[in-house]
Amino acid sequence: MNLIIKTLLKRPIITIFIVYAFTLILLDTFGYFSYQNQSSLYKLVKNNTIVSIEGKVISIPQPVKYSKRFILKTNTVNGNVISEKIIVNSPLGYSIFYGDIISVEGKLKKPFSTTSFLLFDYQKYLARNEIYTILDLSAFEYIKSKPNIVKKFALAFQQDIIRKIDAYFKKPYADILKSLIIGDKSSLSQDIKNSFSDSGTMHILVVSGLHVGFISIIVLFLLKLIGLSLKKASLLSIPFIFFYAIATGANPPALRAAIMFSCIIFSLSLDREPLIYNSIALSALIILIFQPQQLFSASFQMSYGATIGIVYFYRDIFGLFQSIKSTILRFFCEVLSVTISVQLILIPVFMYYFDKVSIISFISNVIIVPLTGIILYLGIIFYILTFIFHSAAVLCSVIISLLLNFVLSVTIFLGNLKFASVITSKPSIIQLLLFFLFLFSATYFKSNKRFIFSGIILLLNYLYIHSNLLFFYI
Repeated sequence: MNLIIKTLLKRPIITIFIVYAFTLILLDTFGYFSYQNQSSLYKLVKNNTIVSIEGKVISIPQPVKYSKRFILKTNTVNGNVISEKIIVNSPLGYSIFYGDIISVEGKLKKPFSTTSFLLFDYQKYLARNEIYTILDLSAFEYIKSKPNIVKKFALAFQQDIIRKIDAYFKKPYADILKSLIIGDKSSLSQDIKNSFSDSGTMHILVVSGLHVGFISIIVLFLLKLIGLSLKKASLLSIPFIFFYAIATGANPPALRAAIMFSCIIFSLSLDREPLIYNSIALSALIILIFQPQQLFSASFQMSYGATIGIVYFYRDIFGLFQSIKSTILRFFCEVLSVTISVQLILIPVFMYYFDKVSIISFISNVIIVPLTGIILYLGIIFYILTFIFHSAAVLCSVIISLLLNFVLSVTIFLGNLKFASVITSKPSIIQLLLFFLFLFSATYFKSNKRFIFSGIILLLNYLYIHSNLLFFYI
């Protein structure tokens, strides 16, 4: 215990993050982030009357069934100054664009909510993104356009990528490529989503740490190629990382990954690898200061869980394959080591949020992840070629389509296997804590302490489960 305390004192950022995260958990437990405390508009829902709102459209309106949907940041509500994000359901006939300042009228309602652990709680999901109400629009008036220049560029760039992909690729390859490069899953069929989910490769369809990592590698390689030192190349790669995150639409997972990787790269550029945990904690702290409720989102927890898993476990796991001399086999062993490192952390998280675990993911990721990097790089080359050489862009699209066909075939085959994924029971928070404590004890302590502490935690877990079973039967 003294060793842990000394370690925390030597890592002040980690200590601050732990204290801040614990404070947020306490605030959430005592209802600080509840609708009543966070939303002024939530109180107007019960009135069931028409409200008049002036605000700014902060997302691209997306078509949904018989309507379109966008996020509005309110300026005034019924003449009162209120700044709050709401979702607006609008008829298809209205011309509404990102950055428009508009005046709307309609009725506010609560998002769909459920108390069942088995169903997705849309209300809670929106609340974690600081959205508490939905407006069904009945009247609309355009005032002016005042978009954020950076975000406008990002969204315009994203839309241009979508147009180019749709022009050169057939379905479903166009849909998969858009999702893989810019995280746009809007046109993906549910069957394809299910196949990627069951095969444990759904993460490649969300622009996050994996994609930002691939971009970091290629940028570092190119900067080193022109003669820059590793330190200079590392620091100069940070603007390129943020450019990619912004170019993909500046979605939260991409920006989160950009902040995380930038902090880690800055740490490594100082030639002080032990600072990497401080860097991870610093990036998380920066995000949570501006968006505290992200701490409770599955996306945030899985992003940081995967990163910590790789940093903490990868070296020891890959060490088991040191006797392998073949370059090709060692490469696949590296990918397998990364997969195992990530899954050690994420499997219990998947069980908690999705009541399902992909067994086949250890095989599918070894095959799919390297191909994801190749497709991502070819996708960037393809986009550049569309501006300068049409025939070369067509050839590149053919090669990418062949790779996507292979990825999709493997994903569907592995996802359809009977043992590909298993339905699990939802672990409690206490069980999750005991699992991670066991994992920590089994890897952190040496000699007899490892077995003593691990054994104690296993005993506590057994007693906890056994006491719950007794309570259930009584």
